[in-house]
Amino acid sequence: MATHPYPDYLFGDLDQSAKGSKYYISHTSGVHHAYQVSPWLPKPGVPFRIKATSSSALAVQGVKLRYSLDEGKSWQEKSFEAGDWRWDTLTWGWLRDWQLVFPALAEGTELLYQIFAELPGRKKCFADSQATDVAGATVFRLRLTHRSQPPAWSEEAVIYQVFIDRFNPGKGRKWLQTTDLAKPFGGTLRGVIEKLDYIKDLGFNTIWLSPIFCSPSHHGYDISDYLRIEPRLGTEADLRELLDRAHAKGLRVLLDFVANHCSNQHERFQSALAGEESAIAWFKWKTFPECESFYDVPEMPCLNLELGSPARAHLLEVARYWLRFGADGFRLDYANGPAREFWVEFQQACQEVNPDCWTFGEVVAPADEQISFAGSMHGTLDFLTCQAIRETFATGNWSLSHFAGYLENYWAAYPREFSRPAFIDNHDMNRFFFTAEGSVSAQEAALRLLYLMPGPPIVYYGSEQELSQRQSIHSNDALGFDEARVAINWDEQDERNSAKVMREMAAFRRENFWLSHARWHTRELEPQKVVFNVSDGEKQALVAVSKNENTWQVTLR
Repeated sequence: MATHPYPDYLFGDLDQSAKGSKYYISHTSGVHHAYQVSPWLPKPGVPFRIKATSSSALAVQGVKLRYSLDEGKSWQEKSFEAGDWRWDTLTWGWLRDWQLVFPALAEGTELLYQIFAELPGRKKCFADSQATDVAGATVFRLRLTHRSQPPAWSEEAVIYQVFIDRFNPGKGRKWLQTTDLAKPFGGTLRGVIEKLDYIKDLGFNTIWLSPIFCSPSHHGYDISDYLRIEPRLGTEADLRELLDRAHAKGLRVLLDFVANHCSNQHERFQSALAGEESAIAWFKWKTFPECESFYDVPEMPCLNLELGSPARAHLLEVARYWLRFGADGFRLDYANGPAREFWVEFQQACQEVNPDCWTFGEVVAPADEQISFAGSMHGTLDFLTCQAIRETFATGNWSLSHFAGYLENYWAAYPREFSRPAFIDNHDMNRFFFTAEGSVSAQEAALRLLYLMPGPPIVYYGSEQELSQRQSIHSNDALGFDEARVAINWDEQDERNSAKVMREMAAFRRENFWLSHARWHTRELEPQKVVFNVSDGEKQALVAVSKNENTWQVTLR
């Protein structure tokens, strides 16, 4: 397969080596904690370790933990033990590890803490912000609970991602237009209701809906009212019917939750611009009236979610409201924007309403940062496996040997209790089928592997119809991400091979649930073929991946 003419960057350009180096250096310079605890999910009644790192760029005389067990009403301090210095080639300097053992805490205890390095002249440097005083310091939070594992049903989830505006307008309605991808197309909640049997027949048992709340855009990721349904999409009655009918058919429904930012049309933002002090406290400001914004898009101002902020209290109540309404959980948009301590409280609020709720975040970051979200949500979207599959089967940039090496090592880094929903494309990247230049065999191979791997599989709407796009999202004249958000043509209902593969593999995954926690080991490796031994310790299978010219095959024995 020829290399695609455009780089296949994931959202956030995770796969750029230069950006990876920059990320590493920024996370090792100064003093850093980055939620390094051992084990990753500390349990009540068991001591645990807290770790930090300092660089030789700081004249560190000691490192201390400043902590509170009563929501910040009172604070105490503990000292870290210094480890050995180690030379770090990438930063071209010395790094030092620090750690302390924190005593066992009771069930439900919440630990708020900050970490600071003591410098000469009684100066301080706080991790991870490098602030010099408490006011600007990063606040970390851990909640000690046995209820940190994802709900049992999530391990069996097979998820269909619905981008509502481009999915189905509903009976008696037609698409509003077919050319301008930046404008609404007219998909509705009723359109989703009408396709519930279609979704279930493909083998899915969970639906992830794009944002449903009031928004000036077709995509909904700039919310103007978190407690109202966007009228273009439908009504509360429509959502109620969707949830009731889905649940009756054995389908769970996840909502897309955007906490990092909202729309500049939000009533609170407009009040802030008018000078209302209580509204100003909702947002992050560079220098008023210039607000911090998501990726510097002024229409998406960033919310202030620090302890005690009114926006924080509001979003927690929003989560409770929609869970009471009947939602089964949340996909958390841009989860590495808000502080992780916010997500700890968010998770607690969700589980108080629905202990069976499932949460996973969009964290476009290396594995170590993804794992650090353990305890603040049930898991993160598996961007790294997405990258591995696309680079191997869509672009051909990875050899089968490279892919095998990835599978050998990747899963060992994560605790089983941490959800890693996997996918091959989504609304923020070129569709797999487009990137693979229309190769049916490449998409079939990618889908088979997606369903065989441990993480709950997510399939982007239209993939079953081998939906493509007009041009790359990276083209000079492209409409960005919207190029990957074309509407389904329901007048074309031919059964495609990809749909057959999804139906087949969903049934296989249901019958072989042990695959959700199996490990992969390379058994045979050739330039154009690799055979994996897949085992959970008791059951095992052989998975062969091979390529003959431009045709991919995945077989199972």
